[in-house]
Amino acid sequence: MPEEFGVELIRRSLDEELDPEDLVEHYQSLSEKYLKEITEAKELLKEGDLVQASEKFWGASALAVKRIGAKKGLKLEEHGGLWSFVNVLAMQSGDKDLTTFFHVANSLHRNFYEGEMKRETVEIAAENIEKLVDKLRGLS
Repeated sequence: MPEEFGVELIRRSLDEELDPEDLVEHYQSLSEKYLKEITEAKELLKEGDLVQASEKFWGASALAVKRIGAKKGLKLEEHGGLWSFVNVLAMQSGDKDLTTFFHVANSLHRNFYEGEMKRETVEIAAENIEKLVDKLRGLS
């Protein structure tokens, strides 16, 4: 099956697995954390702290991806692993928006370091991040 092949390919490239006994607790914790990240990001955006809001939205995106990975026994810690896994999810689901929205998330992560985005841009990106997280929830 393509899904099994994609997961196995990522698992081999990362050469790390989560202990099955800790898996449920791990992804539940991630789920709670990314919901908190989105709430905090919205507050920071309202306050005008675009840099911190950007990083919180990135964090929520990365944690949502990691949650699905954890459910499949993967420990995704590096950007490359996240990107590979998002690409697999997009191919498996046929939803190219996953890749597009994750690219937006990555741009927000960059904004944390560069501080180059205007408020309107971060607001639009925030909408995309919420769509990404909703889509990822639907996959898990």
